[in-house]
Amino acid sequence: MNLMGKKKLVRYDRNYLKAISYCIDNNIKIYAVPKTQREYYVEVNDNGKIIRSPEAYKLNEWSDKIVELYTFYYYKHNPTDK
Repeated sequence: MNLMGKKKLVRYDRNYLKAISYCIDNNIKIYAVPKTQREYYVEVNDNGKIIRSPEAYKLNEWSDKIVELYTFYYYKHNPTDK
């Protein structure tokens, strides 16, 4: 048993590393922006068009959301790779 408590196991899509590379190569950047010391917005910069998440994510949630969004943008532009 983990003394720090249970950590949620996140299953990443099999193409998530390819998705991150694709987005960076195509000027799509996704990152966390602090709201408070414990909450973060997730922001997408898609070739200069910035979209901020309406909700804030906790410290242990925002990185999973970033990977989810990189994967979303990858499949949006590469639908046959699913």
